Amino acid sequence: MNLDGAVDVDVESGLATAQSVSQIVDDMQAVIRQIATAASTGVSSWNGRASNAFDNTHTDWNSSATALNAALDDIRNQLTAGFSGYDDQDSQAAGGFGAEGPLRL
Repeated sequence: MNLDGAVDVDVESGLATAQSVSQIVDDMQAVIRQIATAASTGVSSWNGRASNAFDNTHTDWNSSATALNAALDDIRNQLTAGFSGYDDQDSQAAGGFGAEGPLRL
């Protein structure tokens, strides 16, 4: 907010930030997939109690990873939608002023 009370939103910077966050989310999800693949591959050739314990831990980790992926998707979607929608709403609001002609008192 600036000194006269107006809100200044730099939509272009916001969209660039949203794109950057989206790339980070993609990178994080790729790492999560790599970990899950490596763990699944390792447990398939491993036998014994340690294997069972690892499998249980991996199952818990996978549940957490699924929740993390959902949260990351939500962050990306909300951030992108917020800035994409703002520009449209601002343009629509601006078009409403003076649409009926000059203000008459």
